[in-house]
Amino acid sequence: MRKVLATALVITACLMTTGASNKTNSPTLASITSERARTNFLTFLTHAPRATPNATFTIDPQLKKVYSDQIVADIRANVSMWTDLRNASKPMNVYAAPTQHFQFVYNYMKQVLPAQQLESGWLDVKAERARLEPTGFFGGGAPGDAKNGNAVLMIYVPNGRPTNDDHWNSLTSHEYVHIAQRSVFNGSMAAMQCWVREGQANFIGWSYAGRTSKNSYKHAWKSQLQDLENEREYTPQQRLSARYWENWFISNETQDITKDCDPTQNYVTGAMAFQYLYGTYGYEKVNAFILNLADAVAPCGDGTPKFSSTCGPARNTAFEKAFGVSLRNMYPRFAAHIVRELKWFTNK
Repeated sequence: MRKVLATALVITACLMTTGASNKTNSPTLASITSERARTNFLTFLTHAPRATPNATFTIDPQLKKVYSDQIVADIRANVSMWTDLRNASKPMNVYAAPTQHFQFVYNYMKQVLPAQQLESGWLDVKAERARLEPTGFFGGGAPGDAKNGNAVLMIYVPNGRPTNDDHWNSLTSHEYVHIAQRSVFNGSMAAMQCWVREGQANFIGWSYAGRTSKNSYKHAWKSQLQDLENEREYTPQQRLSARYWENWFISNETQDITKDCDPTQNYVTGAMAFQYLYGTYGYEKVNAFILNLADAVAPCGDGTPKFSSTCGPARNTAFEKAFGVSLRNMYPRFAAHIVRELKWFTNK
């Protein structure tokens, strides 16, 4: 076992300048809103306080150093970014291993997590998939706090996966967003609809993966949109129909967040919604929305539809307080933005 304390790290590579993206021949994004979302993210990243994370890394010796170094560097950068939502002094334990030796992470999760956080069998499902796909399966998780109260983050990646892969490069950043979200809500995730929970994490993860230049951002963002296209969950007519996407958000208002978080639509469609929010309103207002949602934790109960009558209005109040517009009035704006993004994707 190798333990690395984040306080011993010096990292400069994460905080990239944007010089390459300012060239006149840089690839054009889908809209001014998309451009602003990227610019605002880079400002958010480069102007983050140099906070020292209170994180201990427990890393399987079998994980190649190129991956463990990247995980530690990415955690440091993301802890600094999210100090408005989660104080860097809060303790966190990070566990990492190659997928080929997922048992390392598995054993620690069984040891440190309370039994109720393992009841659904999600960890055993991951272990079985790691056994079946040892060179292709990778991912992570922010399953909640350990028995000692520390936040827990787990990461696994196959030794041999290309380090420049956009999906891999978005992962640690995505998972840390969930750590920050859990901190705001004291562990509960019920206040967030699936598209909020996963969309914010996906937008940040993919923006981080493409941070070095506009060309890398374009490549990363289109890789994410390709995931949505691969699912074929809509007809060609629905794909470019603003009404279809508006209704998609409306239908999600009563979804059971404990069961129905589709692994693609909520992630990618939600990311485009957050791209619109970050590009239109900026980080302070988006952070205010997440903080406002803390008042929705009690009305949302366990996040199942039986709490819809109290949860829906509480979620809307948090949103309207931050952005000055209701969720229902925002959905058409999201929908128009999504249609623009998908048209842009088609012209790749």
